Amino acid sequence: MNEWEIVAAILVAGLVPCLAVCASGSAPDGLVALEIAGSLVVSVLMVLSEGLQRQPLIDLALTLAVLTNLGALALARLMERDL
Repeated sequence: MNEWEIVAAILVAGLVPCLAVCASGSAPDGLVALEIAGSLVVSVLMVLSEGLQRQPLIDLALTLAVLTNLGALALARLMERDL
């Protein structure tokens, strides 16, 4: 296990509070937690791409970064009466 994989494990541990807020918080809090979780997952994929020397993971991370923002905007639009 190299230092990149250790950093990825620490970042994955940061997803636990986001999951808790998404499960038990209000709709606006859940949306913010979803955005933070998306950023964390993108960071994890980038770190793993560097640690494992695998180029397709960075492509997946960049695609996920765009889709996470679009998905959050769509969710906010769908729930605009609740937010």
